[in-house]
Amino acid sequence: MSRLEEPETGHLTADELDALAGVFGPLAVPEERASHVRSCDSCKRIVAMRQEDNARLRRLAGGPRKPPGPQCPLLTEWASLAVGLVDGGRRDELLAHASECDACGAVLRAVMDDFSLDVTEAESRMLESLESSKPAWQHDMARRMADTVRGRPAPYRNWLARAAAVLVAVGGGWFGWNQWIANDPARLIARAYSQQRPFELRIPGAGYAPLRQERRSIGSSFQRPPALLEAEAGVAAELEKHPDDVKWLGLRARAEMLDRQPEAAIGTLQHALERKPDDPGLMADLGMAYALRAEASNRDVDYGYAIEYLGRSLRAKPNSPEAVFNRALVYERMFLYEDATNEWRHYLELDKSGRWREEAQRRLADLEQKKKSARQH
Repeated sequence: MSRLEEPETGHLTADELDALAGVFGPLAVPEERASHVRSCDSCKRIVAMRQEDNARLRRLAGGPRKPPGPQCPLLTEWASLAVGLVDGGRRDELLAHASECDACGAVLRAVMDDFSLDVTEAESRMLESLESSKPAWQHDMARRMADTVRGRPAPYRNWLARAAAVLVAVGGGWFGWNQWIANDPARLIARAYSQQRPFELRIPGAGYAPLRQERRSIGSSFQRPPALLEAEAGVAAELEKHPDDVKWLGLRARAEMLDRQPEAAIGTLQHALERKPDDPGLMADLGMAYALRAEASNRDVDYGYAIEYLGRSLRAKPNSPEAVFNRALVYERMFLYEDATNEWRHYLELDKSGRWREEAQRRLADLEQKKKSARQH
């Protein structure tokens, strides 16, 4: 496939997005593909973000630089360094690498500058609780940066000195880090679930939300959460490059479930499990997909498949709150009230507080009432 060949998803490929954002310089994109941006909010948003990131990196780095090489640390490591989540030995290795690598030096400087954004009073109070906000941690990091650049050329000394100053000034920039990871597709999918919880079953990592009762029109992008649109675009771009990657297949399946496409999600997860048969997360998600198809298509046999895969997942990972919660729901749907009661009690042992616990308590109370009524009759 050529760099700019249209993918089956219809969304722009990662290369097309980069080309439109100017990452490659004046690289042409066919007009019919470029016009896709005008009608697709997801791709338009991603192009805008890449343009902003590209402009900022060029500005902060002081001009064009070579891209990171295969041995260069990932962006996540540079961000972890900035917020004090890297141990001493690895921290020294990263600083030494940044002082010698033109590309990574620019990346670290950009991350540090991102973390120098103004914060609110409430954010400042939270920052004060972080280890990286303590003067001893900040000055130790600044000293290590200064020690690293002694004897280096002036450009390295200048930007590392500025990075050290920024670090001392903002205490590691927790909120810059939080914003930096907010566009992760897994988090976007969890956010979309919490914005418009479409079913009772839980997906991993999603905060509590009441069930959304109304049925939206399937296929209407105007009623879909923006976070889901953005996640789908990101997942599609990654699968275009790595079509058999288990991580991205799993996220695609979750997005398909949020789109009320359990049949598609089942196929995607079966494909992923062929590559990683014992993955408890994939098995739990497949159990959820079967339960959703059972509800959507009145296929009671699918509830049996749901119990089977949720059980396999829990044998591999016994105390997953989401899997226990979902199995309790499926037992209810199958009218296995005794099993459901035991599962809800198990869930309450795992989850000690919060609104998910409150929902589990209500469901357990309802089941107890049903069992009491049945005995009286």
